[in-house]
Amino acid sequence: MEKSIEVIDASVGYLSERILKDFYFSARRGEIVGIFGPNGSGKTTLLCAINGLARIWKGKILINGIPLTPFTANSLRKKVGYVPQVFEVDPKIPVLTEEVILMGGYGRIGIFHFPSKDDLSFLNKLCELFEISHLLKKPFGHLSGGEQKRTLIARALFQNPEILLLDEIFSYLDWKIKDKIANIIQSIHHEKFLTTLIVSHDLKIIERICDRVLYLENGKVIFDGSKKEFFEKLNDGTF
Repeated sequence: MEKSIEVIDASVGYLSERILKDFYFSARRGEIVGIFGPNGSGKTTLLCAINGLARIWKGKILINGIPLTPFTANSLRKKVGYVPQVFEVDPKIPVLTEEVILMGGYGRIGIFHFPSKDDLSFLNKLCELFEISHLLKKPFGHLSGGEQKRTLIARALFQNPEILLLDEIFSYLDWKIKDKIANIIQSIHHEKFLTTLIVSHDLKIIERICDRVLYLENGKVIFDGSKKEFFEKLNDGTF
């Protein structure tokens, strides 16, 4: 099966700071990869790099076999649904929840085009799944943290991506909500045959829904393998 993501001998970061060094990673379609590690280890930087939002000093990143460059980043980003760890909207700015979700479709629909009936039907389906239909006409900045996260996941999925990048979407949520979101992500991942990367400190979530685990420290890969082997090494004190 072809690799949908390849990071080859890459040094990546922001401005003058290199965070990932001599980095190798790949993921195939259909995989759910959990990314684990301490704060500052490069987890978010990896997601940003794959989404064309970080600087590459050395090496290369390929999305579906196409090199990620300043010239290809915009077109390749249309294939990537990204939920950042932080997405702040000033409560004073009247951006509606519905508008935030529709933003996810701009690359597919176009900024100056109206969504079709099929698009609106898909939006309504996502809102029902994430139980946010009643929030569509409310300002996004007035939603609770959990409501905002569910909205942002719906936004990423409304893009109809091939690759889904999720950064700490389960933090600060109670277990009932975590369980529901995990079920939805698993279901859509398998239905759409996505490549899904999940950054999370929640080992229960990683153990439950991921196929593979990438463990990072100081911008380096410490472990990349099956979740079974990862948890065996974790339990025997290897990490």
